Amino acid sequence: MGQIDKAGQPYIHHPLRVMQNAQHPDAKIVAVLHDILEDTATSVTDLRSLGFNEKIIHAVLAVTKQDGESRFQAVQRTVRNPIACEVKLADLSDNMDLSRLPKISIKDLIRYKQYQKVQKILKEAYAIHQHINTLDLDAEYPEFEYGCMQFNFQYLLNALFDQLHPMGGNQIGSPQEWWILFEDASEYFAYCKRKKLRPSAKHFIQLFNSTDRDFFGSSFQTAQTQDILMGIYTNHIHHHFTKDIV
Repeated sequence: MGQIDKAGQPYIHHPLRVMQNAQHPDAKIVAVLHDILEDTATSVTDLRSLGFNEKIIHAVLAVTKQDGESRFQAVQRTVRNPIACEVKLADLSDNMDLSRLPKISIKDLIRYKQYQKVQKILKEAYAIHQHINTLDLDAEYPEFEYGCMQFNFQYLLNALFDQLHPMGGNQIGSPQEWWILFEDASEYFAYCKRKKLRPSAKHFIQLFNSTDRDFFGSSFQTAQTQDILMGIYTNHIHHHFTKDIV
């Protein structure tokens, strides 16, 4: 007998809806499989024997809540995997559709509030992964590992600098060479993100220039660099500060 969901409908409809809401081919595969390890006797070994590659399996594991984990603990693993982020957001969107329930209980509302918090975490993480994807970084570029917001922004700012500046790491064969240049700036961006504030371009550039003076003897105080910094600022704002800011 097939499984039934909370709305009393055949459970199979849920992963199919999640698949329809996922955009990328790999995400669609993971969407169909996203509950299989959690809700059935299927194992990772079974998935491998069926021919699923490690990329798909890692994403399925990243969306699978382990025994004893809360939703908020589980999402800390999900955010590290871009495919898992996309699938979990589609999963949450479907689970948050209370119109499918014949009657909404207090328990449903509590769960909905938890979903909202998890959704916010995932949206921020997915924006980071999408931004990195737009940069089309070389396969030899240092691999991104999702961390705290400041770290994520620092990686992105350095990657943009590496691509755009004549002395960027891509040009001198040493990517992420100037990591410290964006330490204070990334902390500032992270603060603004938490407080839902729009970062100031002037303050961003001041922080960069101050770090440059302290550590690199004002090596980057050129008109060209300042123009590039404005481009980096605009790019970063577009990806991470277009909504929920004042």
